[in-house]
Formats: sequence, C-alpha cells, structure tokens
Amino acid sequence: MSLNNLLVTIDSQIPIAALEVLAPEEATIIACLTSQANQKLDSPVYFWNLGVAGLEQCIVGADGDLRFKPVSQYKRPAHIDPLIYIFEYIENFDGVGVFILGDVHPFVGKNSPQLSWEILSRVKNLYHRLKLTDKRIVFLGQNIQLHESLVRLIPYFEIALPTVEQIQEALPFYLEDLRQSASDQDAVLTINLSGEQMESLARAVLGLTLEEIRDFLRLTLKGSRTAQGEWIIDSGFISKAVEYKTRMLKQMGIELGKGATIPFGGLDLLREWLNRRKRLFTQQARLLSLPQPKGVLLAGPPGVGKGLLTKNIANILNLPLLQLDIASMLGSLVGESEGNVRRALKTAEAIAPCILWVDEVEKALSGQGDTSGVSQRILGNILTFMSECTAGVFVVATCNDPSALPSELKRKGRFDENFFVDLPSQPERAQILRIHLERFGISVEDEYLEAIAANTAKFSGAELETLASEAALLAFEQNRPQKVTLGDLEECRQTITPLAIQDAAAVEKMREWAKTARAASTAIAQDQPAKSIRTARHRNMN
Repeated sequence: MSLNNLLVTIDSQIPIAALEVLAPEEATIIACLTSQANQKLDSPVYFWNLGVAGLEQCIVGADGDLRFKPVSQYKRPAHIDPLIYIFEYIENFDGVGVFILGDVHPFVGKNSPQLSWEILSRVKNLYHRLKLTDKRIVFLGQNIQLHESLVRLIPYFEIALPTVEQIQEALPFYLEDLRQSASDQDAVLTINLSGEQMESLARAVLGLTLEEIRDFLRLTLKGSRTAQGEWIIDSGFISKAVEYKTRMLKQMGIELGKGATIPFGGLDLLREWLNRRKRLFTQQARLLSLPQPKGVLLAGPPGVGKGLLTKNIANILNLPLLQLDIASMLGSLVGESEGNVRRALKTAEAIAPCILWVDEVEKALSGQGDTSGVSQRILGNILTFMSECTAGVFVVATCNDPSALPSELKRKGRFDENFFVDLPSQPERAQILRIHLERFGISVEDEYLEAIAANTAKFSGAELETLASEAALLAFEQNRPQKVTLGDLEECRQTITPLAIQDAAAVEKMREWAKTARAASTAIAQDQPAKSIRTARHRNMN
C-alpha cells in the first residue's frame, strides 16, 4: 500500500497532515506508514490516542507484524488533560519523529459538539512551531472534517478501497499465510483455484478492505475443513465471498441486490435508451476514453414498477446492483450521516462498474423537517460524487413525488436523462398481465388479455400483478388450478380501486412535471373502448 503522497508532504516541512482510513485498516496503515517512514525518512513512528495509557513507539518486525513499545519517558501528570499533554510533549520532544494521533479530529472538527477552542489553538500553534523541526503529526481516523481555520493548513489524504489488481497482488501472500497456519496445526491446505477463478474471487470481494478480505479467508477456511483434516480453497469460495460481502455492506446501509427474475412490460423508449448505452461500460469503451453514463432519474406514480424496472436495468446493462438506504445511514453525531454516505459512495466506486439504486430519493433528500442541514450536506455529497466519479457508477434514483426533490437534483444535465414512468397504456397492460399470469403457469389468449386490459384503465403495474395473483387464487380455491377464466379476472378487477383514482390529483400533478421529462414509453393517445366481456365470462383461458 503506497503512502508516497503523505510521506512527500510530511517530508516537505508540512508539519501536520490528516489521513482518512477505514477502521479495519488502521493497524495495516500504521504498519505501512511506520515501515515507509523508517526507510524513506529515517524517522521513528509513535502512536497515541485516548484509549492507550501512554505514548507507544511503532515497530514492524521481520515477519511484518506491528508491535507497540511503550515510551518510558512519556509520563503524564494526572491533573493534565491527556490531549493537551501529548501536544506539549511533541512540542518539547527532542529529536526526530512522526506522531500518529488517532481520533483527535472530533476536538478540532467542523460543527463538532466536542470542538475545543483550546485544542484548536494549540494545533494551530504546533503547525507553525514544528515547521522548522523534524517532528511531524498525522491525524488518523474516520469521517475527518477539520474546522475551517485548519482546512487550509492541514492537507487531507484518504486511503481508497483496494482495486481488483491490488487484491490479486495481495491474495497470494494471504494464502501463503493460511498455508503456514494450516501447517502449524498439522493440517494440509489445498488451493484449487485457476488464474481465472482467482480473478473472480478478487472481483467478488471488491468493496472490502484488505483486512476484511483477510478475515473472510480465515473465517471461511475454518468452516471448510474436511473429515480428513484438510483445508480446501476452491471455486466455492467465490459465492461465499459474495455472501460475506453482502453481510458487511448491509451493516453500512448498502444492499447488494440481484437482477430481476421478472421482466418488465412496455417502456420501449427507456429500453431502447439503455441498450444504446450498454457498451459504454465495457473495457473497450474505457480504453477509448468515452464518457461513462452517470445515471437516470425514474419518476412516476407509486406502483408503476420503478423498483422492478431498476432490477431489470441491472440485467440489461449486465452490472451488479447496489441499493443505497440513506435512512439507515443517518446518525446522531454531527458529521456521522455524511461520513456514512461518503463511505458508501466510495464502496460503490470500488465495486464499479455497477448500478447504485437510491429508492424514493425525495424522502431522503427533500430536506423537509431537517433543521440541521444534514439532508443538504448529503445531497451535496451525492451531487459531487455524480459529477466527479469516472469509475462507472450508474446512479438510478427512483421517485414518487418529483415536486419534493431539490431543484439541484432534477435539473437537466444532473442525470443523463429524467424519465417519466407513467401508468401503463392498454397494450402495456396486456403485456404486463401476460407476464404475471404466466408466472402461475397460465397460458393466455390475446383476445382475453385485450378485453381485460381495456377494462383496467388507470391500473398500475403493481395493481395488475395483484389482479393476476387474485384470479389465480380464486381459480385454485374453486379447484380449478391454472384454469383461470375471463370471468375470474373481471370479478377480481371489480374489487380493486386503482390509486390513480383514489389520488387522482397527485397523478395529474406528476403528469405536469412529466412535460419537462422524457417519456419512458411510446405515447398511446387513448385507450380503446372497453370490449364486452359478458359472453366470455365463464370461458376457460387455458
């Protein structure tokens, strides 16, 4: 892991720097920084945070393991604040040293309730007084947001999640460690992975830190021991890696979703638009430096199938699907929510190319009832990410009420396109009904589909799905499994009042907004007049 930029900075008379690192990687980063500072700067490295009793020197052994040796000269009087004392100790320290101070940033953080003006002043003083010395300070932690008075003094660095190439480079070393561990326990480790499977394993763990990948290998290997005492790593580890990553991402508010198992009906214009951009996510397009699609905003009444459509987009573009649950990321501490969102976006960037789905985006980013400005800052993070990310993260934002969206998000150019997903037209309703009836093994003739589609004006996709399932259940209850009649469908239809009728004003309001968006399907001027269904009421549809 390279820390060259940080080392160049602290070797250039810049006395203090901040380093953002994910918690699982802290020990790895400290070891790496220690090793490189020893070699390139000929400087010892020390570690301190509020959780240790004193100052410790960091030592990397010949085996690469990190050890901490207490500094005997560091003796803090009981009556002095530990944070103030460590700053005094560094200022009076006679010699060369890089001091890693963990989790100090809340005391000098922007809008932090723990902000201490005394600590803030001491940091500024240290910055100027250490410039001409060989002593350097590195603030280490998560969600680092420095106070305005420090932003232009202290350079900020961030350790990115590992790329697939970095993971492939690290895997052989991890596997060799596991082989040695197995040997120490009188066991045999067998690795049955081809070069292609090794790459697939590396791609399966994209989005995890190297330390999390190492933990996954250890944990999974323990459960793979055979009755003969043999440990085996084979292609089965790839699916286990996806399961492990799914659990880890869920704790961060990211759902690793799957593509749709049910196709969507209609929406021919959106389907055509997606197919034209499918090749832009290939390696060939990236080599040609073609622009990566940024994403789409899908707005429409509830129940038209925006969620199902998003899963189908994953299938069409052949990309993994991540669902961002912003509500689960909201924290009580100042800056915690924004930090969680930034970390999730960085994870999506590491997994890219992928689809990032933000469902009901208006609820998370409208800012209604938010007096602290969290929604606005989260919106800023997402907008910055969308404008700067070039890794191939395709953002799909779904929305039931575009009027509640902040104007910065829905303006032209923010997404590649804003699509309006309207209630299905009559031909689309027939197509949707066919899809859902066939899920129950029910074969349908076109004339019956056309008849029921003509009588389901203002039905959404979800309501048509309910209609199909209710008719299938009715036939089953009457001992006619998979023998659905047009009469069954009509009987069930009469029990459903579409939301578009219950809340007609909201639907019409959305259609006003739709005039500024792009239609997802070819416009159908008017549904055809309803066909008579009385003569076919009891005819079997199979």
